[in-house]
Amino acid sequence: MSVANGQYVTVGQEVGKVGSTGQSTGPHLHYEQEADGVNQPIVIDGVALRYSSTPARHTSGNCGGGGLKLGGSPTDFSGDGKADVVTFTHGAAADVYAATSTGSGFSGTTVKWNDYFALSGEVPSSGDFDGDGKDDIVTFTRGSLADVYVALSSGSAFSGGVKWNDFFAVGGEVPATGDFDGDGKDDIVTFTNDANGDAFVALSDGSEFGAGVKWHDFLAPNGEFPAVADVNGDGKDDVVVFTQGTRGDVFVSLSTGSGFAPATLAHEFFAPGAEQPRVGDVNGDGKDDIVTFTSNADRDVYVALSDGAKFGPGVKWNDSFTPAGEFPYVGDFDGDGKDDIVTFTKNASADVYVGLSTGSSFGAGAKWHDLFGLPGETAF
Repeated sequence: MSVANGQYVTVGQEVGKVGSTGQSTGPHLHYEQEADGVNQPIVIDGVALRYSSTPARHTSGNCGGGGLKLGGSPTDFSGDGKADVVTFTHGAAADVYAATSTGSGFSGTTVKWNDYFALSGEVPSSGDFDGDGKDDIVTFTRGSLADVYVALSSGSAFSGGVKWNDFFAVGGEVPATGDFDGDGKDDIVTFTNDANGDAFVALSDGSEFGAGVKWHDFLAPNGEFPAVADVNGDGKDDVVVFTQGTRGDVFVSLSTGSGFAPATLAHEFFAPGAEQPRVGDVNGDGKDDIVTFTSNADRDVYVALSDGAKFGPGVKWNDSFTPAGEFPYVGDFDGDGKDDIVTFTKNASADVYVGLSTGSSFGAGAKWHDLFGLPGETAF
C-alpha cells in the first residue's frame, strides 16, 4: 500500500501497487471495501462488482491459479495410461507446455503443446472432454464474459482453443471438471462459492458444453474448497467439499447423473486451516480418496480412504513432502492403477518431485523433472 490507514486520498492518487502474492498466476488488483468488518457494495463507473458477502474471504490465496481451488483433474494427455504434467505460462505469451510420464520421470523440458491458451486471470483445468481416452485442456475466462475454451489433445499437442460455452463460471466462481453423468466424457461444474452456494453443471456432447443447469442449491458456500471425485466408484463423479478453517469437516454430494444429492458429512476433521486438500484413488480400489498436504514445516501428507459413503480416519502416508510455497497434485504417474503425489517447487529451480503410492503409503519424493512450472505459471 502507498497510503496509511485513515489517510485522506484524492482522485487519481496512487493508493497501492499491483503485485502477485498468495497463489496468483500473475500481477492483479485485489480490491474490496469494508466498514466495521462488513463488506460494502462496490460500484465502479456505474457497474456493480459481484463478490462474496462474507468478510475476510477476499484474500490473495483466492486469486489466480493456485488459489482457485484446484482439487484434482485427470492429466493423461498422451493416452498411455500414465498421468502427465502441464504448465500454463499465462501472460502475453500464454504458452502451454506438457511433459509426459515415462513411468519413472517426466520427459521434455521445453515441449510446447499450445502457443496461445489460458490468458492471465483465466482458470485452466483438464479432462477428457471428447471421450477419446486422451485428456484435453480447458480454460475459464470467468469475469463478465464467462467464456469456456477447450483445446483437444492429439496425444502430442493441444489443438487451437475453441469456444465450447459462452456463459459459464461468472465473476469469481470456482470451476472444475468431471464426468458427472458417467458417459465417458468429462463435463464442467461451477460453484458460486458465495452465500448462495449454488452449483451449476454443463454436460459435454463431445464437441461443446450444453447450457449450465443448477444441480445443487447449497454446496461449497462462502469460500469452502470444492473438489470433484468418484467417491462411491459408480463411474459418475461426485463433489467433495472441504470446509477447512477450524472446523475441518468434509462433505460429499453424490451425483445421480442429473443432479447432486444432498450433502452428507463424510469426515469430521480433515484438511483444517490452510492445508492443501486433493482427491484421487490412492489405493487403487476404484473409489476416490482424500489427501491433504500440511504444507508447513512438518511437510506431512495425510490420507483418508473412501468406503463408498464416507472417509476413514486420516493416516499419515508421507512425512516430508510439499513444504510451504510448493503446489501439490495427484495422478497415476507410473500407470499402476494407484494415484501418486507430485509437487512443483514453484521457485527458480522449478523442480518437480513425485512420491509413488504403494496402496498404503507414499514413497519418498524423487525428482522427476528439473525445470517445469516456473514462478507465476499454473502447473499441475
